[in-house]
Amino acid sequence: MLLTAVFLFGCAPEPEQTQLEEAFAARGAVTIKEELKPNAPVVATLNMGERVEIVGRRRRFVHVRTAAGVEGWTRDSELATPQLLDFMKQQQAQTADDPSQGTFLALYPMNIHLEPYRWSPTVYQLQEEESAELLRRKLVDRLPEKPQDGKPPPSPTGIDDWYLLRLSNGQVGWVLSAGMYSGIPDEVKQYAERRRISSYASLGKAEGSEGAAKDIWLWTQVESNKLPYDFDVFRVFKWSGRVNGYQTIKIEYGLEGYLPIVTYPQLETRFGTGPGFSVIVERNEQRLQRTYVVLSFRVQLVEEKPAPLMQDTIRFEEKVEPPAPPPSLVDRIREWWSPSA
Repeated sequence: MLLTAVFLFGCAPEPEQTQLEEAFAARGAVTIKEELKPNAPVVATLNMGERVEIVGRRRRFVHVRTAAGVEGWTRDSELATPQLLDFMKQQQAQTADDPSQGTFLALYPMNIHLEPYRWSPTVYQLQEEESAELLRRKLVDRLPEKPQDGKPPPSPTGIDDWYLLRLSNGQVGWVLSAGMYSGIPDEVKQYAERRRISSYASLGKAEGSEGAAKDIWLWTQVESNKLPYDFDVFRVFKWSGRVNGYQTIKIEYGLEGYLPIVTYPQLETRFGTGPGFSVIVERNEQRLQRTYVVLSFRVQLVEEKPAPLMQDTIRFEEKVEPPAPPPSLVDRIREWWSPSA
């Protein structure tokens, strides 16, 4: 009798189980509405990372069920799949050593996206005047919607200029550059001449007024955003006691420059020792890294060499889990004969 039961169990088809797609809140305070109506009541609010099950879709909206069993609707851009969460962690790890290109602030509330696309999941929202570190810049085609597998990609409707930022919590994400401005002090910013400051850094301290130390500032500027290069000017400022203000001690125009700028606290050169920096410029279709040293009120070119290759995009290495081994016949018998079955 037992053998007959074993034989029948082994041959019978297993019941098909529908596994719902899971997702997680990509940022804090994701609202779940009862219906797809503008004035529909909010039935739940998700914290960042909170898990939901997706039970339906309608265009850019998803019907979800929370851990508490509450069902409702939200935008798909508010949620992240497990693969996207892996991407967030990888992106943070891969940019951990990227040098800061200056602190930038939001002109108004700005959405931080996982990728440089308007339809990409929002992972954070900068509030007005909230700051973050600039890491990289990228131009991308503006696509009206996310490309779908097996379908031709949508036609671009323009070009978007994006900044990759490192937030105060260490997380990284992309924001449209037009809504951000540099946090360099006003006593230097007054010399911007209405040109956009695309990066900046302190090269160290020097004696200022009444013995107080003052930063030596380096900045890069660009005429406008959406240009194929990151800057066309760099400029170095140092405090002058004679004029009781900042003076330009080095400026170069007409460049096609690319981030990142790199600074050195002390650089030993044949010209002398002092703080230094490197910039990347393109000439005759070749990118070159130029290194300079600051010596008192003089900036000296030390070296020019081919620029190191810069990874343009963040690599996403999808983790492929090995399939679980099928249960043995003995395990299946035990499960079938268990009291809870």
